Amino acid sequence: MRSMALNLMMAVIWLFLQPVPSLSGFLLGALLGFGLLFLFRPILRSEDYVRRVVAASTFAMVFSREFIVSCAELMYYALCVPVSRLQPEFLIYDISGMTRMEILLLSHCISLTPGTNTVDVSQDFNRLYLHVLDCPDAEAVRRKIDLTFKRGILAFTR
Repeated sequence: MRSMALNLMMAVIWLFLQPVPSLSGFLLGALLGFGLLFLFRPILRSEDYVRRVVAASTFAMVFSREFIVSCAELMYYALCVPVSRLQPEFLIYDISGMTRMEILLLSHCISLTPGTNTVDVSQDFNRLYLHVLDCPDAEAVRRKIDLTFKRGILAFTR
């Protein structure tokens, strides 16, 4: 929290040093402040903040890639695949050990990618019920969610 406050302070100071304050000046100051926190992380004890920001940025890029790929797959299914060849399926995905905030992020990321949807969360918050538009291999879908969304979310929340 202290590192984030330092980063924001450096961004505001950079903004005030500019002849014309602007959003791009503030963002540049935030980026420069983050660079300083990265360089001096042992001295400023900002290792955790830097790790989380890098992990969140990486997750944003992974999610963007998955979103674009899912949109392309959905277009392919809608335009080229006959409905009789699709294999829609309901899956149970294990989320035991995750906090409610992590579950919320994961369920929204799954629902935002076209072709998958979070249907329900179990009462004990240990399982997600998912619907997948085309699911020839349920384990492959679970592995993909583990490797992309779950790992990315856990990297910046813990």
